[in-house]
Amino acid sequence: GAFFEMKESRFAKMGIADVFSDSKVRAFFRALFADALAEERPSFLLHGLEVAGKLRAVTGSSRSGKRLICEFGAIAEDDLAFTSPGDFLFFDNIQEACELGFAVYDFSVGDEPYKRLWCDIEIQHFEVLAPLTLKGRALAAALRQGTRAKAFIKNNPTAWKLTKMLRRKTAGQAAAPPAAEDDN
Repeated sequence: GAFFEMKESRFAKMGIADVFSDSKVRAFFRALFADALAEERPSFLLHGLEVAGKLRAVTGSSRSGKRLICEFGAIAEDDLAFTSPGDFLFFDNIQEACELGFAVYDFSVGDEPYKRLWCDIEIQHFEVLAPLTLKGRALAAALRQGTRAKAFIKNNPTAWKLTKMLRRKTAGQAAAPPAAEDDN
């Protein structure tokens, strides 16, 4: 519940559709993490930071060999948000990952300033489209153009800042939210 509420609030402020709003999506994530608890070495982990009896930050991670991958995170938009509860939780997660023998703590896809504060390794990800039909080739060409446009915007600080501002204005928000979590 708390994670979904945090994301709903954050996405609304950013002018982004809430990908977790569908009840089937929420049920999937609940089952994914609950089922992992039955595993000897859970393949999926949830971590939370509680302060004064309230959950202030949450991360959801997956295991892949000697790598712990932070797949998502959220922070409470409340009176303690300025203290960067997400950073405290990342510190705890990284410390625990080291204690458990993980070789790498991976922040997953997306480039954000907070990730660069923690990471000394950057992994390039590539998307491969292999269309098999004429219709597939046409769709792949359109998808590639969309990917190129998105990459241009995200790799151009001015365009990315403008895009985020326009999304917020569309959602009725004037000020930029704190840059404490991934807003891809």
